[in-house]
Amino acid sequence: MEKSVEQMALDERKFLHDLSNQLVVAQGMGAIVHRGLVNSEVEIDPKIIERIEKGNKAVDKMIVLIKERRALLHQIK
Repeated sequence: MEKSVEQMALDERKFLHDLSNQLVVAQGMGAIVHRGLVNSEVEIDPKIIERIEKGNKAVDKMIVLIKERRALLHQIK
């Protein structure tokens, strides 16, 4: 059974939506961990904070890429 371009775009949009939901969870958890590390009364190695910040930035970039891809797929009719 061959899928139409429209059906493939719809399937990809659904997949990207599901993936985006998981990234938003990761984004929120990363932000919570970052705040906890920054506000900790215990001294935290700055490299650890730097790593969580890099991870958070990577998740933010993935979310933007997914939004851009979903917008492109919405144009397919």
